[in-house]
Amino acid sequence: MNKTILLGLNELNFDYIKFYIDQGLLPNFKFLFEIQPPIETVSENEYKLLEPWVQWVTIHSGKSYEEHNVFRLGDIIDHPELSQLFEELENEGLSVGAVSPFNAENRLNNPVFFVPDPWTKTVPSGNWIVKALYQAVHQSVNDNAKSKLNFKSIFSLGLGLLLYVPLYRWSHYLKTVFNLKKPGTKALILDSLLADIHLTLWKKNKPDFSNLFLNSGAHIQHHYLFNSKAYQGDIKNPEWYCPKDFDPLIQILSEYDKQIEKLLKLKNVKLLVATGLHQQPHEHLTFYWRIKEHVKFANKIVIENFTEIFPRMSRDFLVKFKNEKEALKAEKLLNSFYSSKDDIKIFQVDNRSVSLFVELVYPNDIEDNDSIYSKESNLKLEKFKSYLAFVAIKNGEHNGIGYVTSNFDLKQEEKIELTSLKSIIKKVAFLLISSLRVFLKL
Repeated sequence: MNKTILLGLNELNFDYIKFYIDQGLLPNFKFLFEIQPPIETVSENEYKLLEPWVQWVTIHSGKSYEEHNVFRLGDIIDHPELSQLFEELENEGLSVGAVSPFNAENRLNNPVFFVPDPWTKTVPSGNWIVKALYQAVHQSVNDNAKSKLNFKSIFSLGLGLLLYVPLYRWSHYLKTVFNLKKPGTKALILDSLLADIHLTLWKKNKPDFSNLFLNSGAHIQHHYLFNSKAYQGDIKNPEWYCPKDFDPLIQILSEYDKQIEKLLKLKNVKLLVATGLHQQPHEHLTFYWRIKEHVKFANKIVIENFTEIFPRMSRDFLVKFKNEKEALKAEKLLNSFYSSKDDIKIFQVDNRSVSLFVELVYPNDIEDNDSIYSKESNLKLEKFKSYLAFVAIKNGEHNGIGYVTSNFDLKQEEKIELTSLKSIIKKVAFLLISSLRVFLKL
């Protein structure tokens, strides 16, 4: 085996996977678990640090949050001093490819392919079709709450389906599209496409190391975990939100199981599967909302002199300013908004000198005529809901324990620090390529 693939299945709960395995499902997960029983990874102690954009930087850098200090999605681009797994492997002479590596910057000199995650502003590498596909995925993910795709994105996704998805997989997409209104279906399509693109690029280029990161399982656990047959709690999602007899989690896990099967069939490949962390059931219903048009909304509540606004994952967005004074003024304004009906705070703001990372944290349902008001400016915004898109109801929350499994014996303890995973991956990749070099010399 002289190739290594790191498959990131973000935040998956392996106890739930074991439940489905016991039901006779997910045979390829079962195969991996029998070869390498899941190893637990241990990360941060503070709950606020149990975010995937923190944990995956830890995996890529081998450093804890205290050491790497990357707290938000997309912020890796502000830390050029951090050495990542990808360029380190390349510097050792390995060819490297990646599809949607989470919160990672493309610093490769000669990447085989590099398709960034949809939220990190870094340069994609590949032919023009791959780059167009990246832009389409970026647009579709960030506009997901508005359920809009522009023509260019539709064309690029269609072209990607035509050129990067084998004919035998088209029936899967066709069947999935017919169920588009079912919860979690769009997320399933996205990860199916990313996995098929990765596999096609891998077969064409056969990089020494590649990373495929898939996030839809995390998304579905966050929003539909209460509908899983593996969930033993008492909380139920509303019928209008997810029908009680429909389990979105087994849908995405079954797709992952099929993708694992295809990776296991590749010759000379060692496969590592990691989650970063996992999710456990949330204890009450929390609503997620997302602003539909960020610039329009910023102007409406009179945020002044901002230069750019970048939507992030789910409820979050980044606002940039020319100077600290303008950023501080906007921070005070955003922090002053409350709901008129229950006086609960609307935003949470992280001031970063000349930019603000903003979370829409209001947790309750919002009616059509509900308003918000500012204690700073006395501005009252009527029909607040008209500026928002409903995202989801929170079902899952983060737990710092993650998992690693593989198609070979990793020879590790049952529990390891997440910071050690990078060195484990490098050791596997270096041993493989070193063995190959020795063989070629002989």
